[in-house]
Parts: sequence; C-alpha cells; structure tokens
Amino acid sequence: MAKTGVLLTGFGGPDSLDAVGPFMCNLMGREPSDELVERVCRRYRAIGDSSPLLEIAGDIARKLQEKLSEGGHDTPVAVGMRYWHPYIGDALARLKEDGYDRVVAVSLSPFESYVAHGAYRKAIDEAAEALGGLEVVEAPLVSELPAYSSFYACSAASALMELERSEGAILVFTAHSLPTDELVANDPYVTGIERVANDVATQLGLSAGEPGVSEKMFPGVSVFGSAEPPRAWYVAYQSKGNRPGAWLGPDLDDVIHAAAANEASALVVIPIGFLTDHMETLYDLDIVASDLAFAADLDFVRAPVASDDESVVSAMAESVAKLL
Repeated sequence: MAKTGVLLTGFGGPDSLDAVGPFMCNLMGREPSDELVERVCRRYRAIGDSSPLLEIAGDIARKLQEKLSEGGHDTPVAVGMRYWHPYIGDALARLKEDGYDRVVAVSLSPFESYVAHGAYRKAIDEAAEALGGLEVVEAPLVSELPAYSSFYACSAASALMELERSEGAILVFTAHSLPTDELVANDPYVTGIERVANDVATQLGLSAGEPGVSEKMFPGVSVFGSAEPPRAWYVAYQSKGNRPGAWLGPDLDDVIHAAAANEASALVVIPIGFLTDHMETLYDLDIVASDLAFAADLDFVRAPVASDDESVVSAMAESVAKLL
C-alpha cells in the first residue's frame, strides 16, 4: 500500500534582504535591475526585512500535522515553495526518501489561478518525474471550505468594531489583481472570490451581491457587490503588477477615491484573497492603502487574515484526511 505524505505549497518569499534579488530572479525568470531590487528591498524593510510567509506556513504545517494525528493519521506535512527555499522539489524529494510515494498537495493560495496553481502544478510535475514518479492528488481549495468564509465574517465584524463610528463605512473585499488576458470566461478565480465575498456579506446580514452595482460610485466600471442597506460592500483588486495591459478591476485605489468622493466615512478592507500575511497585506494594504485612505479623510481598518486559525486548519485537516 502506498504511503501518503502531505505537501503544503506556497509562492514563497525572501527570508532576508539579501534574498530579495535572487527571489525576484526566480519569480521573473531573469535578473532584475538593481533599481528594481532596491525598490522592493525598501518595501521589505518596511515590514520587517523579510517575508513572514515561511514562518506562517510552518505554523500551519505543524498544526495541520497535529490535527491529522489526532484523527489517527500519522503522516508528515512538508512545506514546499515555488520561488524560494524550501522549494517544492526539495520537499517532495525528502518525502520520497522517507518512503512516501503518494502525496496530497495543499495550497496556501486560496483561489484557483494560473499564476499560482499553474506554477505549483508545473513544479510538482517536474519534481515527481525527476524522482521516478509520485502519485499526487490535490486537496480542495481552502476557500471552498465553509470555515474560510466563516472566519472572514468574524474577521470583518471585528474590524468594524474598531471604528469609532461605523455609520457610512463601506466594506471592500480584496484579492490580488491578475492580467485579464490570463483569465477565461467565468474564470474560477473571479467566481470564487465573488462567491466567498457574497458568503461573508450574507453572514454579516448584508444584502446579496450582484455584478454591475453602483453606477453612481463607479461610472463605467462593472463592480460586484451591493449598494443596498444596511451597508454597501464591493469586491476590488489590489497589488497590480507592472505588466502592460488590462488587469482585473476595480483597483482598490480607485475604490478609495470613489468612496471619498461619495462621502463615505470609512473603509473596512477584508483581504479574502489571502490566507496568510505577506507583502500584499502588510505593505500594500497596511501602509500604501491606509495612507491613501487617510489622505482622503477616510478611516481605514484592515481585517486580519486567517493564517493558522484553529477553525480553518481543522477544516483543512478534515478535507485532507478524506484523501489519505
């Protein structure tokens, strides 16, 4: 009988300022300019000199292994990253050396996308072939687990309570923007984000979302959400890259400007597109977006992400256990 291990996969991130250049080279597929490396280093200096992703992934892996063990599954949970240490290939090699020839892959990227999951699958397939073959099955996306939406409903409610006055506050559910030419009709990335945003909103007692809302606030832009009482909410995209061409929108910056122009009092950002903290939450939201909001005379609160939340990891363990 095949022995099954678990592989927790993620994008990866530099674990020091010296690693920023090599990490970017892996990510871009070419040497970045010195100017670009320095610009990115400044951002990492602002959030503590490194990405917290590997530490958080380690915490999730340990908790996930403990939950599986409590359920009678004595199986290791290895961490493998796509663009930085420990690499996916190295993690699979260690599992193979330890006698595991079947692997359940669990992604730290909550929603299906070519940018993330396509890259993970490519790395896994190449490593499995180099190792002489491994059976790999994928666990359900964490965003498909009811516990994920429930966590963000609690997270959003907690963030609202931080406001001195919540009347006139708008909820904005954010996810990483992607180039539109990488998307297909009814793309699972977009539909998944809209589904979770709608789930969270309805758990908060808000009106269900629909496409093309609030022409007044976003003229000429198709926005998913609801402008109905008791509170308006919208889906927006953040952290757009420098690649030319159209990207998913509306951009969070544009939502901030529109909210200010329409006399909103505050913005509560719920980053449902992210399971863990990293540059996109700690810098793009906590520094850049919050500064932009405050400059526009808007209060700004960012809801916490799930990371190694007990209920979410427990749900992950239950979904993985079915595949062991």
